[in-house]
Amino acid sequence: MGIDNKDELDDELVKSLERLVEEETSVAKAFVDNQKESSAENTAAKDSQDTDIEMGKTKVIPKVTTDMLTKSADDVQKTGVYNVDEVRDNIRNIPVKNSDSGVNLDVDLDVNSDVSSDIDSDSDVDSDKHADSDKHVAGGTASDDKKKKIIIGVSCGIAALLVLIGIITGVVIHNRSKESYKYNYEKGMESYKNNDYDSAVKYLSKAAKLNEGKKNTELKYTLYECYKEENNTDKQIETLKDILSYDENNQKSIQELASIYEQKKDGNALNTLIKSYKNKEGYKYLSDYVVENPKPSVEAGTYDDEVKLQFTESSSSTIYYTQDKSEPTEKSTKYNGDTIEIKNGTTTIKAVAVNSIGVYSDVVELQYVVDYKKPSTPTVSPESGTYAEGQQVTISNIPVGSKAYYTLDGSTPTAGSEEYTEPFDIPEGNNVISVIIIDSHNQASSVVKRNYVINKAKTFSYNECLEILKNRLIADGVLKSDGNTTSDGRKVTFVYQPKATVNSVEMYIVRFDVTDKSKTSTEGYYGIGIKNGTCYKVTNSNGSYSSSEY
Repeated sequence: MGIDNKDELDDELVKSLERLVEEETSVAKAFVDNQKESSAENTAAKDSQDTDIEMGKTKVIPKVTTDMLTKSADDVQKTGVYNVDEVRDNIRNIPVKNSDSGVNLDVDLDVNSDVSSDIDSDSDVDSDKHADSDKHVAGGTASDDKKKKIIIGVSCGIAALLVLIGIITGVVIHNRSKESYKYNYEKGMESYKNNDYDSAVKYLSKAAKLNEGKKNTELKYTLYECYKEENNTDKQIETLKDILSYDENNQKSIQELASIYEQKKDGNALNTLIKSYKNKEGYKYLSDYVVENPKPSVEAGTYDDEVKLQFTESSSSTIYYTQDKSEPTEKSTKYNGDTIEIKNGTTTIKAVAVNSIGVYSDVVELQYVVDYKKPSTPTVSPESGTYAEGQQVTISNIPVGSKAYYTLDGSTPTAGSEEYTEPFDIPEGNNVISVIIIDSHNQASSVVKRNYVINKAKTFSYNECLEILKNRLIADGVLKSDGNTTSDGRKVTFVYQPKATVNSVEMYIVRFDVTDKSKTSTEGYYGIGIKNGTCYKVTNSNGSYSSSEY
């Protein structure tokens, strides 16, 4: 059977020693019993109790127990020092008891003397019994003394063996004491107080592996302090994690572990630590290491116009963000303070703040729904209809930042159509005008259409009216065909007069002058309607006109 460790080896050694003692004791008893039987046959007449005691009848070698073997090691457990003399004295004073009489026969042993030498035969038996004994000896055979000496010699041999066993047992117990939690803990704490950190680590590490030390926070934290003094960062971290494995919210351990990560600029480890304590009591101990979340200028929600987003950040951190729903990292888009324009549709922004050592804030997720509203319908005047005279179209209700566009052929206007800037004339004839408003987001309003029919009355120019008048006068024989000479050969001059409205008719006024030889005289006035081309005879009375159709 294999032996796994030192304690098991020590146990096996003690068991082997106990078996050896038992075997040797059995042999000694058998020898004594044989001698007793032989002595009884040769000294049948010797029936007194005194003689039996003197001859050492049926002396029983006591069974040596573990308690007896370890009695001398009590001080070892307390002090860690083994005292060989005490073990020897304990073994020397083991009582040998007569099985018949119950009388104790103390054997005073000197472990340093030769086993074959004579030992002090002084006993608790009084001088009278010695005298009686001498008489029996004198009267008995010489072999009785020899038997007595043989028994005592055997007893001495066993006693010497017990001394050896006691020494070995003491060594085992001493070794065990050095492996004990108490011994190593006390030695370790003493070394720590004396600033002997190497020794403290040695003892406290050993104590920490034993049952009593596996969850001893004070021990573990002292061990951490030793590693700290030795600048052993890896062991510091290992020890603090060990403490937190069974004392999860230990303030000192949490803060010290966070401080180590900060000093190492190990942002990943610090992130993991902070995340592990989210929604736990120990989270409050990490407040100095938590990075503030980015703050948006516009809250998430639904809007009918473009959102202009900005973030507020602390001076010790940098913000990174994404717009594709992925988790932001230091490889994402860096926020530089500019406005983030969020246009029509649904946009998800995730932002995170990161400090100089790589510690992340919580990820802030914002969803914006922008649903642009169509611009309001434009107002177009006048209303659809038929008009005898030309009209002007006016477009109103155009929002700021938007523009109005129109067509004259009924087609739907676009941003490429004619832009409305001021009222415009409606062409003569049948017109279908379409108007639309387009805003800054390229959102278009509903189309407004108007149908205008413009039938303008004919208007005649002065020259047209003069020709109409000449033709009429030629037809009537007043003028020759050249239109400039009267039928009797006189020269005719037509003199233009300002337009005037006579009897509700707008007309051009023409003075009719005739030159005979060198004399020119006015023979009358004529009027021609500007809109109807009708000729009129006009009478002028001091600038006041009256007319009759010619």
